[in-house]
Amino acid sequence: MRKPKVAAAVAAALTVTLALTGCGTRMQSTSDSTASKTPIVYWSAWASGTPQAKLFGSIIKDYQAKTGQKVDVQWLGNAEENQVKNAIATGSGPDIYDSAIDHTPEFRQAGALGNMSAIFNTDIPGENKTIKQVLPASVLKAISDDKGYGFVPHTVFSEGLWYDATVDPGFATKPPKTFDDFLALAQKQKQETGKQPIALDGTVDSYNAFWIFQLMLATGGPGTLGSLSKSASAWDKPAVRDAAVELQKLVSANLFEPDYMATKYPAAQNAWAQGAHLYNLNGTWLASETAPAKSATQKPMVMAFPPTTAGKASVVTVGALGWAANPKSKKQAQIAQFLAFAMQKKYDDRIATDAGNIPSRTDSPAPASLAGIKKSIDTTKTISYDFDGVATSAPQWWTDVFMPLDDKFIAGSLTVDEFLSQGKAQTAALLKQ
Repeated sequence: MRKPKVAAAVAAALTVTLALTGCGTRMQSTSDSTASKTPIVYWSAWASGTPQAKLFGSIIKDYQAKTGQKVDVQWLGNAEENQVKNAIATGSGPDIYDSAIDHTPEFRQAGALGNMSAIFNTDIPGENKTIKQVLPASVLKAISDDKGYGFVPHTVFSEGLWYDATVDPGFATKPPKTFDDFLALAQKQKQETGKQPIALDGTVDSYNAFWIFQLMLATGGPGTLGSLSKSASAWDKPAVRDAAVELQKLVSANLFEPDYMATKYPAAQNAWAQGAHLYNLNGTWLASETAPAKSATQKPMVMAFPPTTAGKASVVTVGALGWAANPKSKKQAQIAQFLAFAMQKKYDDRIATDAGNIPSRTDSPAPASLAGIKKSIDTTKTISYDFDGVATSAPQWWTDVFMPLDDKFIAGSLTVDEFLSQGKAQTAALLKQ
């Protein structure tokens, strides 16, 4: 059933009461124009002094000046998630806190998330649009689970094939139609430049796994990798073998830098930024991470991973960072008001300009290097989570079975048959425990 729209002016708040229903905690709303006498408490996963902390601090300053509502922010850094879960479980904790897609399940389990529909249907000040209306359908889908929205996203991220548009200006206008076309292009670049074309920090197992994961998305679609953790027989799927065969082609082509499996982060990505290599399969954060090492001529750009079959659309991974609401807070009116205020376009635009990341809003432009992948995120009909979410849903399998096998496979120590048979056997053994 369609939820009624909840209007919220900058100087007016929403009074949201909590009602326990058969399907869980639900945020319900009525209007109220008074600010709380006590501050909104916000716990942030960003450390003080980071670009995001500076940006969010300026939003808080503007919000307080406009509304008279005080905000008590604590920049907790990496330990924030556990502190939030523990505090809310004891009936205390923040009103608002930072979250991300991979943390939604654990926050749900801890009782730290409720139904956020009322917040998403809140008007953004001065725009005559709700939070929900300024976000692309792909992002709304990505931040949702069977209980609804997990948080209000301000930043989205993905992974894709990075390249240097200065060296290969036609890569964007005429990208490789298939993965085989990409391999042929990389081979040509190797012959013409004498450089190993692909950078890989091989001591980072998740970076190694980007390759097989993207190939599984191309051959079998979202959920292909995830299925391997649930059933040993899934390793027999034709799509899984097809992905392994494609990765074997890459390994055999000798396109990574010498001794790539011994390359310690961030050596390979910095070498890529300096022009020693042309391509890097990595997250949308790569350009900002390598900015200090970037050569004067490099023009980093990223595109969605090419399909394995010509004419087939790429599957785009969509991740997001944002703000979650404590369903036990008695300041639901102020939470809704603050999050709507923070989602104004002028602020989300600064995710790109200040933090070098992709803003969540459809109408907020990404940095030039990320413009292509943002378009893919905004328009895609098929999305996937990073590694199908197995790092959270099946952590032991991910750590003990898949990652070690993938490292050996991408290193060239296993054949396709060995990779598949060992994966099947080890998965079966783990599931029997």
